[in-house]
Amino acid sequence: MSAPSTSTRRNIAIGAIALFVFAAGATYTVQPGDTLSGIAIENGTTSSALARENNLSNPDRIYVGQQLLIPETGGTPTGTSSTHTVKNGESLSTIAARYGMTVAELAAANGITNTNVIYIGTRLNISSEPVDFTPGTDSAGSHTVASGETLGKIAATYGTTVQTLVDLNGISNPDLIRVGQILTVPDGGFTCPVKGGSFFNDYGFPRTGGRFHEGTDIFAERGTPIVAPVSGRVEFTIGSIGGMQFRLFGDDGATYIGSHMDSFGESGTVRAGTVIGTIGDSGNAVGSRTHVHFEIHPDDGPAVNPYPYLEAACG
Repeated sequence: MSAPSTSTRRNIAIGAIALFVFAAGATYTVQPGDTLSGIAIENGTTSSALARENNLSNPDRIYVGQQLLIPETGGTPTGTSSTHTVKNGESLSTIAARYGMTVAELAAANGITNTNVIYIGTRLNISSEPVDFTPGTDSAGSHTVASGETLGKIAATYGTTVQTLVDLNGISNPDLIRVGQILTVPDGGFTCPVKGGSFFNDYGFPRTGGRFHEGTDIFAERGTPIVAPVSGRVEFTIGSIGGMQFRLFGDDGATYIGSHMDSFGESGTVRAGTVIGTIGDSGNAVGSRTHVHFEIHPDDGPAVNPYPYLEAACG
């Protein structure tokens, strides 16, 4: 039986998580004695905003147990907010039109590669400026061939291919390299952090406490290796929310964060492709489907959507 395709794995991930996405948003469950105005005050919003967010035709008619979506502050076309939360019935084109943008601009600002698919509750960045960031570097380094090494082994060490090394070094016979030979090797690029993992574009999805997802969850079996996506320096931390985490300070100037790991790998200076941990469910993900929560912060600033980079690197 053949292994499932990449698209099949992503569809499985979407199906498994879809219900969780909508349940995990910034919501409030109506309690006995609640009024819309009281709920609004408690959550730092207005009753009219709550009514609009939940399509309530009569603000005086709410019922115990009703799930209300709490609107974020702002989200108006006046330019006072830089985000918008997707509501039922909206499309990327209607949202873009509301803010005087093109669909292409809105998609580029949010790392969206399929403009026909957005999810209710997702927070979108409202900006006509595309994300100006390319992970990895285009620099080259060198490697001195050691006894017992093959071109294939060297290629694997640097997260590249034999053909790339052949082309870089003008090698006519890939089976003939000598001890002490100095090879030019790629010292950059972006490597898929979890080979064979499944993921979809869940950046900006709502989370409890009014938070929003600032990364992409990559799902795989427990113990699946996680590799450094770029060259850089790795540090490890353990926290109650992120569990076992890595921080990779990339040579490209970006900080890469991975959470909920099961074990740590190599720390310190690493090359792209080095195993730095394994897939797990540590921190507040205990008991959930095993995965790594993966973030990218260019120039150590705000997070950007990892999805388009993962889609290109992981196939």
